[in-house]
Amino acid sequence: MFYTVVVLSIILGHVTETCSLPVNNEYLDAGNLTYHETLDENYQLYWNFNSSHIIFKTVVKTNGFIGFGISPNGGMSNADVVIGWVKDGVPHFADRHAQGHVMPAVDTQQDWHLVEAVEVGETTSLVFIRELNTCDPQDLPITNSTTRIIFSYHPSDPAGDDSIQYHGSHRRGTKSVLLLTPPASVKDRDPLPDDVISFEFLNHNVSVPARDTYYHCVAWKLPKLTEKHHLIRYEPVIQQGHEKLLHHMILYYCSSGFDDTHVGSSYDCYQQPPPAFTSCEHIFMAWAIGGKAFDYPNHLGHSLGTPQDPGYFRMETHYNNPDLRDDFVDNSGFRFFLTKHLRQFDVGILESGLAVDYTQIIPPYADSFISRGYCQSDCLGQVLADDDIHVFASGLHAHLLGNKVRARHFRKGVELPPLSEDNTYDFNYQEMRLFPQEVTLKNGDHLIVECDYDSRSRQALTTGGLPATSEMCIVFLLYYPRTSLSRCLTSTMYKISDDQSPQTMFDLAQTMDWTNPTVRANFQRTTDEADIRSYCWMDNNPSLFTIKDSPKPNITQVFQPPRQCQN
Repeated sequence: MFYTVVVLSIILGHVTETCSLPVNNEYLDAGNLTYHETLDENYQLYWNFNSSHIIFKTVVKTNGFIGFGISPNGGMSNADVVIGWVKDGVPHFADRHAQGHVMPAVDTQQDWHLVEAVEVGETTSLVFIRELNTCDPQDLPITNSTTRIIFSYHPSDPAGDDSIQYHGSHRRGTKSVLLLTPPASVKDRDPLPDDVISFEFLNHNVSVPARDTYYHCVAWKLPKLTEKHHLIRYEPVIQQGHEKLLHHMILYYCSSGFDDTHVGSSYDCYQQPPPAFTSCEHIFMAWAIGGKAFDYPNHLGHSLGTPQDPGYFRMETHYNNPDLRDDFVDNSGFRFFLTKHLRQFDVGILESGLAVDYTQIIPPYADSFISRGYCQSDCLGQVLADDDIHVFASGLHAHLLGNKVRARHFRKGVELPPLSEDNTYDFNYQEMRLFPQEVTLKNGDHLIVECDYDSRSRQALTTGGLPATSEMCIVFLLYYPRTSLSRCLTSTMYKISDDQSPQTMFDLAQTMDWTNPTVRANFQRTTDEADIRSYCWMDNNPSLFTIKDSPKPNITQVFQPPRQCQN
């Protein structure tokens, strides 16, 4: 069986008239689809985009219909979908919306447009295009946030457009994807230099205890390098079957007081760590669940091999073991790729947001509760007095209650567009995301890391903490040129009375009636009005530099994104 139905000229002519589609744009060429994800063993997705439109190609091992869509939560309800197939050489395709576990209804306004339909052998492919924001209430906008893709297929063609059979429980799925800020792992990589060397830092037969949360730390020494190298790629090495066990891995570098006698030492990270490890608090790289390999842009690399570069590291692995299994033995870790072909700039990484402690308090029963961490201009100014830095990628990090995460950027009290944001955050998909354009930080700028939590599933307080059932609100910013600033965090200092400590707020919060929405709203206001305690970590200063407790920075103008739709 071989059918090729090309509808490009008809459809694109129609779209040009109604949507002002730039049909000659190279990014919207069906033969130039840069990005690729495997949705399951039978379903491949390719795509590309420009500033206004996105084009998809689905290649599926089936001679029946193909379903594809975007969902607010990974389910069918309120999803924006298309269903298409080729039958006897005739394409069938419609823009639809789902209202539950029933056949999706055809949209009043057709905004997804078929470009090509091909059926050859046992494979069917569809190419289709749409505006990023159609302003159609029956569609969902496609943004820089995480998109929950839903997909399905069936071995047979439907009897008609209004009688599409159920796809079955094994021919469907969902996957989180960054469509507009795609990670390096979903595109073809540039070839590595001829002189590239690689090595691994791996855990060695770590017996994960039967605890819901376990942080394992081990010390490593960099292999001997006789000259400066640039790290240009790193990737997680996840032991098969442990994909859900590993929550995150962070590699810290040690600034002083560390030698070969500690290499290979391992311990429970937050249970009386050996004194020598107190200098190993500066983040070198981070990976979290769902993330894949990361390639640095061609003008950037992480410097290694010089006397000023780190030689010793502490690798922290967070194991999330809610079933309390005692049979996990893990050998996961990192793989690194280095080259002597140096790039233009050395990369640094900055951790910003809320310090992980009990002063972050989230009440239960709330569909939205916001926590904020600050990077004060005093702290940034210590390394930005003479030179700007340029942020090119970020990793947003919250735990199970996280619903939205964003890194806000302010200059002289005026809010600029966010450095990074995800309004549909997925705990199980935490990719390092490259920015479409680099963002410059200047002396006097400050940052706010803001996390919006949905705690309706909880009946008790949630605090900041290490377990996945506790919370965090952090962003990891990759930037250049490298500075000595490693961390810029705050804690919340609640205003109760002069003779009471922040711990008192946690005790007081445990007595409140959180089922009362007024109580929750008042506590949000209390949190918003609280002062902050700021912390700066410098990798050339092993001591913790603490800025005095202070009010939050003054904001004179909040950023308003441009309005895209009239209604």
